[in-house]
Amino acid sequence: MKANRFFIVFPIFFAILNLPNFGEALALNEASRTRDEIVVGLDVNVPPMGFMDENGEIVGSDIDLAKAVFSKMGKKVVFQPIDWDAKELELETGKIDVIWNGLSKTQERGKNMLLTKPYMKNRQIVVVNRTFEIDSLKDLDNKIVCVQKGSTGADALRNHDISKGVKEIIELENMVNCLNEVETFKSDATVVDEVVVEYYLNKKGLSSKFKILSEELSAEDYVVAVKKGNFELKNEIERQLALLKSSGEGAKISKKWFDTDLFTVMDLEDGAAKGEKKAAKQSKFVNFSPILQGSAVTLKLFFVVIIFSFPLGLLLCVVQTSKRRFLRAAIRVYTNLMRGTPLLLQLFFSFYGLQYVPVIGKYLTFKSRFVAGALTFIINYAAYFVEIFRSGFLGIDKGQSEAAKVLGFSKSQTLFKILLPQLIRITLPTVCNECVTLIKDTALIFAIGVTELLTTAKNIVNSTANVTSYVIAGGVYLLTCFVVVWIFRKLEDKFSFGKE
Repeated sequence: MKANRFFIVFPIFFAILNLPNFGEALALNEASRTRDEIVVGLDVNVPPMGFMDENGEIVGSDIDLAKAVFSKMGKKVVFQPIDWDAKELELETGKIDVIWNGLSKTQERGKNMLLTKPYMKNRQIVVVNRTFEIDSLKDLDNKIVCVQKGSTGADALRNHDISKGVKEIIELENMVNCLNEVETFKSDATVVDEVVVEYYLNKKGLSSKFKILSEELSAEDYVVAVKKGNFELKNEIERQLALLKSSGEGAKISKKWFDTDLFTVMDLEDGAAKGEKKAAKQSKFVNFSPILQGSAVTLKLFFVVIIFSFPLGLLLCVVQTSKRRFLRAAIRVYTNLMRGTPLLLQLFFSFYGLQYVPVIGKYLTFKSRFVAGALTFIINYAAYFVEIFRSGFLGIDKGQSEAAKVLGFSKSQTLFKILLPQLIRITLPTVCNECVTLIKDTALIFAIGVTELLTTAKNIVNSTANVTSYVIAGGVYLLTCFVVVWIFRKLEDKFSFGKE
């Protein structure tokens, strides 16, 4: 018991002791990088700002601007794809030097990062499927709206009055996924950058499938971000952008990608950086109340899956003993399919791909993301339980069934009074391991837009650049696993008949 308490308390205690030294560790990380190299963090799913072309190379308007700026500074530039939702943490920890990828200027971002003066204007707009009868923002009442996690589109929607009437806000990894949601009727609308979506729809020939509402949610400016306090790098980037503007090279890059000059670098004022140095210190306050909501979703998913997958696996295992060959073959195909493909792929297929399956898709589509995810987990874990229970039956002497038959026991009596008690005792340790795995696997449901414990913690870390919520989330996972293991140990003691 003391050892188990140690494994729960030690990570939290260690994190608390080391948080004051976090900044020093980051400084060492940054110092290890050569002075002549600049690492630019970006989301490679934001055409035309920055994206992967057909040759697998990172290209875009921001890529060309960054190359031009850092070339004039005598720096070697490295473009590093990142999780856009974690951009603040990437910058704070020194993994990257610059964020340059259609980054919109906001007050919150100004607290966590040092932002340059704007170099391009943008609007947050709403895109809907052309088949939907949505013509204005007010038509979004009681509708499902998809946004990219950590984007200003998400902020613009939540800060707008229409958010009060929206039925649900779904957060996904990138703009392309959100557009796919609208195209496949999973969401009614998505909020995206006007500059980005117009280019993407025209380039992909998708303009006929989508409609852009004329009303905007917000107007904003694109900026470049560096780590707080790095005024030298920020000022030099601004100076080089101004030179690109005056030389006409910036306009040339803009016309290459947008067919017009959108490069709008504002005049630089002497001493502007000094004023910014007086800006308020970054707020490190973390609100952990969302952790409770995320924990509730994780635990709900865990219990639903266990309650249904355990008996389903046992039932299919018993059916597998049938003398009918086609039943055994069908269950074998099912278990091989579920265990041979990634659970993440199964989640994507059940929610996004099932509707395209002939006949089945017409009658079996999911509106609820949690239900789709829970059913996928149940079917997946039931396949593993089938094999666990099958191995358990193989561990029981066949002579017991024959003896029961001689003594006049029916098949049901033999199963429930003789075989199942032994099966439970044999398989309890393996079932326990599977339950512990399930606790951790629940985090995968974020892929279809369900915000659970780990995603909630990640959102807090990304918005505050404070890793404490990861420690709390880890503590919740550890505590849950500890309780599950404790329950199974008690069950093992209960079913350990015949042992001394």
